[in-house]
Amino acid sequence: MPDSFLEIWHGDILSVNIERQDYYAFLSDEEKLKATTFLRPELQKKYIKTRGALRKVLASYLNINPQSICIKTGKYGKPFIENEIFFNLTHAGNKFAIAVSNCSEVGIDLECHKNRINLQGLVGKCFSKQEKAYWQALAKEQQEIMFYRFWVRKEALVKAVGRGIALGLNQCVVDPLNQLCFIDIPSDSGEAGEWKIVEVTLNKDYVCAVVINDVEFNYRLKELK
Repeated sequence: MPDSFLEIWHGDILSVNIERQDYYAFLSDEEKLKATTFLRPELQKKYIKTRGALRKVLASYLNINPQSICIKTGKYGKPFIENEIFFNLTHAGNKFAIAVSNCSEVGIDLECHKNRINLQGLVGKCFSKQEKAYWQALAKEQQEIMFYRFWVRKEALVKAVGRGIALGLNQCVVDPLNQLCFIDIPSDSGEAGEWKIVEVTLNKDYVCAVVINDVEFNYRLKELK
């Protein structure tokens, strides 16, 4: 078995455990200060829970106090630590997910699928010609879920690369016939075959995917309460 791993931690954001776990205590002084800037209580709780959960998870690998972890920001805004641990955080609705690996840069995206009135516009702007043709040929009742499946894969790639949506979502092309692979990505992000997609199954209301280098690793899904 390979020593390399990809582990996905997930949980609810606004749960009865948020005070009991004291996620606020895991924050750095800078994060505690930022928490005071949220005027709406639910947004403040979401910030405290997701940042606290991230620090708690990272501390379990680094064997240090959560609040002492030095999380830095890359040129394009991607958080990182100076250690051989790669991570990425995402949240949507009442769920969060954190991807952690010791073998590759990693990106994760999570979306709560719901009815949207502007799907055609987003597809036209963010999908490639191949993806658009595949999506438009689907039955209408399939289009919504397939939109989110493509979307989280694209978002996870640009987060793995560390460039964000400025990289160009329409240039990050998922293979419609094998949705665990890309068939094209921007040239400054390497070769499409260097990355692979891992579909993360949480529950029926959420779509989630991870993008990581195409290497062998142990995969585990863990719930954080």
